Amino acid sequence: MSVEESPKSRRLDLRVPSSLHATLQGAAHASGLSLNAYCVGQLEAMGFGSGRNGEAATLVARARAVAGAALSAVVLHGSWVRGEASPASDVDALIVVDSRLPLIRDLYRAWDVEPITWRGHRVDPQFVHLPVDGETSGLWAEVAVDGAVLFEHEQDLSLHLARIRRTIATGRLVRRVVHGQPYWTETARSLAGDFVERSAARLRAIEVLYDSGSWADVVRESQETIELALKGLLRAVGIDPPRVHDVAGVLVAERSRLPTSLAADIDRLVAVSRKLCRDRERAFYGAEELAPSELYRESDADKARDAARLVVERVSPHIPHESYD
Repeated sequence: MSVEESPKSRRLDLRVPSSLHATLQGAAHASGLSLNAYCVGQLEAMGFGSGRNGEAATLVARARAVAGAALSAVVLHGSWVRGEASPASDVDALIVVDSRLPLIRDLYRAWDVEPITWRGHRVDPQFVHLPVDGETSGLWAEVAVDGAVLFEHEQDLSLHLARIRRTIATGRLVRRVVHGQPYWTETARSLAGDFVERSAARLRAIEVLYDSGSWADVVRESQETIELALKGLLRAVGIDPPRVHDVAGVLVAERSRLPTSLAADIDRLVAVSRKLCRDRERAFYGAEELAPSELYRESDADKARDAARLVVERVSPHIPHESYD
């Protein structure tokens, strides 16, 4: 691909491979636009043109100043790109960096030294590595659907997003919403074993807290144990759970996809998830002028611990052994 610019006419001649030209031409025809109008529209949608190119350039320059030569791509995503932003919404920017650059807090500290805005909204960066081996998560699926690529060093990002879009087109990756929370269902079982393994480790931590008589902490830790185990179960059947503490709604919505041997337990798993999630904040912060230790008794800790044991016991056999490697 090559670019030729005429300074007098302000015309830009872009030469692209014939296959890409044919693709753009087909998309323009389907949209009822000329090829030129279609391409201009696509560039403007990504933040170029109509006075926004300066903001795009500023964002890319800021990302480069923080990541240096490791910068691979800059992508806008989230509610602002979807046209769903409120006046208080931030502009979400995915900053893709080379895998050799560690994703550490220092990157965000460096960004915060000189934060920037996009059309008056604060830019909220998220530094990431491009997934390896075609791995997909809910975040990358959202970016593939409505992300606006402002900068890309090579084609790795575009190729990855194209693979995700093909997966979505074939129906192997589906976006759903439960109680206003979006999530993606997929066939991959990433993180399932890790979630359940950590939930088993937390059971041991619960015993230490119980032996010390810290009843409120037993309740809080039991909730987190249940949350991890249930999210591991959802991942094991190809569902990327939403980032909320109570996934009971997803369990109900996806009941048919869960192991049949768990059918008799689903309602109970849903009930304990909802109950302990209601106690989560109170067990940590207390209520009004009551400290957490004044709110919970040994009997409350007994019930919470038993619930955590139940969930881990029921879920663990349904996680593939290889996920624990």
